[in-house]
Amino acid sequence: MRVIRWIALPYAGLILGELSPRSMGVSYLDWSLGLRVGLVVLAGMLALLFVVRIWLYNEESLPAARRSPGPFSLTMWLESSAQEFHWCFLRGAALDLLTSFPAPDQVLQYWSTWLAAGLAIPGVVYHSKGSANRLISAAILLSTTSLFLYTRNFWLSLLLHAGIRAVLQWRQPPSLRQPGPN
Repeated sequence: MRVIRWIALPYAGLILGELSPRSMGVSYLDWSLGLRVGLVVLAGMLALLFVVRIWLYNEESLPAARRSPGPFSLTMWLESSAQEFHWCFLRGAALDLLTSFPAPDQVLQYWSTWLAAGLAIPGVVYHSKGSANRLISAAILLSTTSLFLYTRNFWLSLLLHAGIRAVLQWRQPPSLRQPGPN
């Protein structure tokens, strides 16, 4: 149900022509900037997160209730995609609202991006179960907002969003797990 809610309003805004696909970062993209800045930031953040995840990973020491729920699934991919699409909708809608102010485009893009993040925080707090999930979702929102601010690219933000979720859901294969005490 969340996925439908996250997609329905942005889709209606796009279909009715009230929202620009460019302001959402869906089309008319500057791929040269995305490849120069976005992919470097994306790869660096995911590599750092992956190293930290490996370093901290010790499944046997976690109680059963705190273990990761399993591998990254199609359902998780759809939820990540829908949530990032909704956040990009908020970013685009905020930009479209702020364009009436007499300010340079870069200033409007900056403030609209962070205004949209502020609007998304209550949804993150409300829909995330548990403080750890709230913190993870807020960190994903912060990182994808920062990436979107520099690249204005939904697709790179989606890759980062899904990549963070995938790394956090990663489970070591049984052959790599260290044996627990007997």
